[in-house]
Amino acid sequence: MPTRLGHRARRGALPFLLAWLVAAASTAQTLDPIVYTVSAPAPATHIAEVEAVVPTGGKTSIDLMMPVWSPGFYRVENYASNVHDVAAHAPDGEGLAVAQPRPNRWRVRTGGRSSIVLTYAVTCDRAFVTANWVGEDLAVLNGAPTFITFVEHAKRPHDVRLEPAPRWARVMTSLDPAPDGRPNHFRATDYDELVDSPIVAGALSVHEFTVAGRPHYLVDAGEVGPFDGARAARDLQQIVEETARFWGFLPYKRYVFLNVFRRGGGGLEHLNSTLLTSNAERLETPKAYLGWLGFVSHEYFHAFNVKRLRPVELGPFDYEHPPTTSSLWISEGLTSYFGELIVTRSGLGTSADFLAALSGHIRQLQSSPGRLRQTLNESSLDVWSQGNSGVGQDPKTTVSYYVKGPVVGFLLDARIRRATAGRRGLDDVMRLTYERYAGAHGFTPDQFRKTAEEVAGTDLGVFFARALASTEELDYSEAIDWFGLRFASSDDPAAAWTLEVRPDATPAQRAHLSALVGSARAG
Repeated sequence: MPTRLGHRARRGALPFLLAWLVAAASTAQTLDPIVYTVSAPAPATHIAEVEAVVPTGGKTSIDLMMPVWSPGFYRVENYASNVHDVAAHAPDGEGLAVAQPRPNRWRVRTGGRSSIVLTYAVTCDRAFVTANWVGEDLAVLNGAPTFITFVEHAKRPHDVRLEPAPRWARVMTSLDPAPDGRPNHFRATDYDELVDSPIVAGALSVHEFTVAGRPHYLVDAGEVGPFDGARAARDLQQIVEETARFWGFLPYKRYVFLNVFRRGGGGLEHLNSTLLTSNAERLETPKAYLGWLGFVSHEYFHAFNVKRLRPVELGPFDYEHPPTTSSLWISEGLTSYFGELIVTRSGLGTSADFLAALSGHIRQLQSSPGRLRQTLNESSLDVWSQGNSGVGQDPKTTVSYYVKGPVVGFLLDARIRRATAGRRGLDDVMRLTYERYAGAHGFTPDQFRKTAEEVAGTDLGVFFARALASTEELDYSEAIDWFGLRFASSDDPAAAWTLEVRPDATPAQRAHLSALVGSARAG
């Protein structure tokens, strides 16, 4: 439950947030939308054709752009290289001049017309969470590599009309229906929402469940194989329920799990949905399926942590200039920590399962020489130069915030619990940070640290400096003592750094561990 202090903070931030929302809504209502029509007359060619009716406001020329990156995936991607045959004409059909002053920008000479029609084709042949795929049986469309828009920061509506290919029997997205109510016609309140709302079309298997009065959809697409979507939906419902208990609310009116079965892996969080890449053949064992639940729990936790509670540097989005922040250990590392913890708290995993997942992070960290060469802050700040959004770097020279982040989260959680005699933990830090900094503002590293210190009732400066800004080895002693754990003895390197409950753990220590992994419903 929110603390009293959190309620005071929320009341103080509420007038500012309401004013920002009213201003944004007012601006959006005064601007005419860009209206896109997307079709694939020959889907086997992996080509999507886009027609955009673009209001000009009477300007003699307009500048348009396509993003160079997708929020949540910290790698520059040349989306414009997949765009071709760009042309423009007036509503009466007269051709208009189009120049391309930059690789991702276009300038259209409008002649003062109130609107123009932009047409272009997009190659959609990549099965990846930030890319587009168009085939005879399946389409996956992401906003950043699909939709050219204005070079502006205004809150302008964007409409999308999708004309499905013959085998695209159903279309699913988190976007709202457009005001005209026509099938497969959607409206985004602004370009940010459009980029944050993938569209999937095909022979979709949709499983619906409700939590806190909000509909949720598990949408299975592609090569589903033996995957049991009905069971998965039941399990995801437990994860959503436990996550709702964690935060005390749900921040959206509906949520969509877009679960695409195809080669590859990875997922990407969005405001009201997530796009997942799954492989049915790799989910047939209980261990693999539990890992998949942890993966989905991670992406879902992002609906709160990073999509609504973000480092100050990650918004407003500038789609042409990638941002840098030292706080991805919070946005990603703590999301991994809580994503795995919530699977256990929901009853889908055991405390041993959680300890096994945490042990895997510790083992990977302690076997990576890069932990002694790169700090956790540097890992976040250097993500754009590391090639694959923080995944797959050279462990000899770098450290991953996906690996060290959840470990630091565990140690910080233990420190706060010990300092408060178990009355508070990292859960409370996340909730209070959300109450103060979610929405338009964002948080700074100092604000996050000070919030943690306030919850803990003690100075955490030395802890944060050592864990984030130095390459010193982490000290596990306080955490394993608080929770009654130890590292198991083994001559097998693969089993090193495996956490287990001490046989002589005291009742108090066992209670501390139960409090960590237990569901909020028991509190």
